Amino acid sequence: MLNHLLPLISSPWLYVIIFLLVAVDGFVPVAMSEAVIIGVAALSTAGSPDLTVLAAAAVAGGMAGDRISYYAGRKAGARIRNGKLATAKAKAEQAFVRQGSAALVIGRFIPYGRTATTLTAGSVSLPMRPFYLASAVSSLLWAAYSIGLGRLGGATFADSPLLAAAFGIALGFLLAGLHGAVKRLGSLLAPILRRARFPAGRRPVLAPALFRARRRPAPAPAVDDIDALEPGLVETG
Repeated sequence: MLNHLLPLISSPWLYVIIFLLVAVDGFVPVAMSEAVIIGVAALSTAGSPDLTVLAAAAVAGGMAGDRISYYAGRKAGARIRNGKLATAKAKAEQAFVRQGSAALVIGRFIPYGRTATTLTAGSVSLPMRPFYLASAVSSLLWAAYSIGLGRLGGATFADSPLLAAAFGIALGFLLAGLHGAVKRLGSLLAPILRRARFPAGRRPVLAPALFRARRRPAPAPAVDDIDALEPGLVETG
């Protein structure tokens, strides 16, 4: 796709295409908008495109796509039951329980996470104010991240814009792969660490009595109340 954008590298239409790609990628995660932005940012070492306008187009497209995905989640979120998107949606629901609207920011950097979190936000009817705030923050951070990777590639291969773009895109995929590997490693090690911390036969057992209020002995009756006791319990002799 980057080859098709090269003739437009100095054209204002480039920013319109970037806006549309990022927006569509919010609810149909096949547009590879991150790779395109990394590649275009790497080419900016030659003077075009303008990084400020590129970032603005990416942020605007991100917020627009998030809004469409939110609306789709409200209408049809419950119908997503199969495939990778369904798995990502289930994880997004758990993330919303733990993190609230911050899950939108975190999900922006996880494969299928952006679509899953925005769809889930719509299906659970997350209030619009925190949704818009999280969408703006996540889009801004993601645009800075993608453009930064592209500029890093451009600085590394200043004499070869295409090689710089390829390097930036490869670095982005590498970081995404490392993130996924770390998460999988953490999920595999978690039960092992729990067993190492509490070996079999030595795991702490909380006695049910600990959850009960300790019974205190009833206070002795006052002298004035002695007549209130049953006659059989009072010595008269």
